[in-house]
Amino acid sequence: MKKIILPISALLVTSLAQAQLTPTENYIYTKTYLSDPTLPTPKTSETVQYVDGLGRPKQVVNIKASPLGRDVVSHIEYDQFGRQIKDYLPVP
Repeated sequence: MKKIILPISALLVTSLAQAQLTPTENYIYTKTYLSDPTLPTPKTSETVQYVDGLGRPKQVVNIKASPLGRDVVSHIEYDQFGRQIKDYLPVP
């Protein structure tokens, strides 16, 4: 009986440690089809919008949106009253 309990407990402990390593960032993933989605390779526009606890966007990442196929990132800052104070230009 002891031989079975030790491996099972080790398995549970490692799964709990792995679950705490997952990111806790809130985000919205959007995928828009630019061509017919039934084609073998449809053209898409993918966006990940990271939001804070109040639902305001902090960062917007357009996946493979630059001419070289790199991600384009836009960062947004707010002041202590929740007003948008800075809106940075997109950076690949």
